[in-house]
Amino acid sequence: MKKIIITGATGFIGIHLIKQWLAKDVEVYAVIRPHSKNAGRIPKNDHICIIELRMEEYNKLPELIGSADYFYHFAWEGARVPYRDDVEMQKNNYECALLAYETAKKLGCKFFLGSGSQAEYGSTIGIVDENYPCSPTTEYGKQKLNTCKELLKRAEQDGMKLIWTRIFSIYGPYDFQGTLVMTSINKMLLDEPIEMTEGTQLWDYLYVSDAAAAMVLLAETECDNGVYNIASGDYKPLRTFVEEIKRIVNSKSELKFGVVPFGPHGPVNLTPDSSKIKDLGWRPTVDFAEGIKTIISEKKI
Repeated sequence: MKKIIITGATGFIGIHLIKQWLAKDVEVYAVIRPHSKNAGRIPKNDHICIIELRMEEYNKLPELIGSADYFYHFAWEGARVPYRDDVEMQKNNYECALLAYETAKKLGCKFFLGSGSQAEYGSTIGIVDENYPCSPTTEYGKQKLNTCKELLKRAEQDGMKLIWTRIFSIYGPYDFQGTLVMTSINKMLLDEPIEMTEGTQLWDYLYVSDAAAAMVLLAETECDNGVYNIASGDYKPLRTFVEEIKRIVNSKSELKFGVVPFGPHGPVNLTPDSSKIKDLGWRPTVDFAEGIKTIISEKKI
């Protein structure tokens, strides 16, 4: 039976990745921070072992587990404002990611997946594939990119399969409540007005279970080491997503487009090319409307 290690396991993507793997008769080791307030999210299952460790303590995993097959590293502090430009915090994330990789080596893992971000690309123009020049504008994006480069270099030397996923806009249950999708749902359920930019910028949304499925596929499929964009590739004007949410909720909320000004650089478009992961046979299975309905139904449970 394969052993799967997932750090940051109580996070948005981590929880859904656990659910994907549990359907495959494996042992999942969910590595979470001590006394995590979100530990209750982890499914109750005989094939799950919860391990409480700080990121700086990952070197203890070999004595606790012995060996493992696949290692997913999602733990990363300060992914949101105002911590995105905290130099010390982001540098520590980099060091801990390297520790996670070296720990995976000691565990005998043949596969390591690191969680990157669209922030590594910085401000973009046009279609963004994995070869698009990276020019991150935040310390968060810079350290994600540094981690990507260093891990790929080490993996080439060690002969380990190393996948770096650059994640675009993922949505679904357990998402951060401050995102546009979650804020819109919450306000529309109360018929409150929505204030935002003109919403003309192009955006890409992918349901979280589809993202998790891509990450399982990357572990189980013969593929090259390197960067893989995780995105639907079906980008549209941002306002159309908000209008779709209103239709689904059947809300009376007034949509106030243009009330919030664009930032100093104007509208920011996200137009990712996801053909590289699709060439491996992956396709999104949950359309935007279905995903929104699932979020709403789970909120009402």
